[in-house]
Amino acid sequence: MIRTMVIGAGLMLLAATGFAQPPRHLLGTSMSGHIEMNSAAGTTVDTATVAFPDSQGRPAFTVDFIAQYEGATPSAPPRVVDVVITQLPPDDDAPHVSMQVNGEALMLVPRVRSRRAMVASIAFDDFVKLANADSVVERAFDAELEFGVGQIRMLRTVAQRWSGR
Repeated sequence: MIRTMVIGAGLMLLAATGFAQPPRHLLGTSMSGHIEMNSAAGTTVDTATVAFPDSQGRPAFTVDFIAQYEGATPSAPPRVVDVVITQLPPDDDAPHVSMQVNGEALMLVPRVRSRRAMVASIAFDDFVKLANADSVVERAFDAELEFGVGQIRMLRTVAQRWSGR
């Protein structure tokens, strides 16, 4: 009994100190973007997205960098850049759901309503540091997301565009 408690306490201590299973390591491979202009408000929301596939090549995570500025092009750098990390479950394209009504199957056509995501805001100067780095590794959820060389290069271009120069 005492030996079991000591082993159990030791395992809990290992898990608490970070010796649990290491995170998945995913290398980013692609980047995309889109711009939304609101002519009534005179603002633009500009998004740059980097993607991280799983070992089968399916999308596993995306990281969106989002800036908002007045006008169609930035005349000055934004104060902050929102960073949205989204985890994409492997069965997102075809979620499964079923329902029985009085013992009979009811046909349902499911679609994903939301995903697991979190957002953080960083100063534009920090975004510029990130975009000019040689390597970027972000740890989110259960994964280490290593930005690919091409992704970092494209983020440099985005940082230059957002700087308003």
